[in-house]
Amino acid sequence: CGLMLAALTVVLVSAQDNVNFSGTWVVDKSQSDMAQFMGLSDDPEKARDASMTMVIEQQGSNLRVTRVMKTQGEERKEIHTYKIGSGETTNTGFRGETVIGRAFWEGNQLVIVSTRTRKVFLKEVSAESRGVWSLSPDGKSLTIAAQVNSPRGEQRGKVVFAKK
Repeated sequence: CGLMLAALTVVLVSAQDNVNFSGTWVVDKSQSDMAQFMGLSDDPEKARDASMTMVIEQQGSNLRVTRVMKTQGEERKEIHTYKIGSGETTNTGFRGETVIGRAFWEGNQLVIVSTRTRKVFLKEVSAESRGVWSLSPDGKSLTIAAQVNSPRGEQRGKVVFAKK
């Protein structure tokens, strides 16, 4: 049992050492569920015109993700930092909401779980999300499979980014 655990630990550490998401990534609309991922499911026109770029800086367990979203001439930006495998971090979202998240490895996939909380008509409303990040074998494509649970129910989608 101890030998199997040691072997599993070596495999997990190796996978973590080999996966690095650093770079500038641009959403590939043809392969992505833009409306769900960008919170625009109520407005298909906005979703069609929307774009998103992510700049990811990853060094060891430190991860910094800068997202820039553009819809109908409006640009919004959020910067989130994480300590992969080291508990929760608090960030600020696109709309000024509080985002409490944590990042951890599942094999060679990075999982980011977060809760976004904002005030709507003097009431705090929260949405929980789970994003599973995977890198293509050639390192040129990043796919995020997302699940969001909010007062509107559960939504699932994926977004694919191409490396610039």
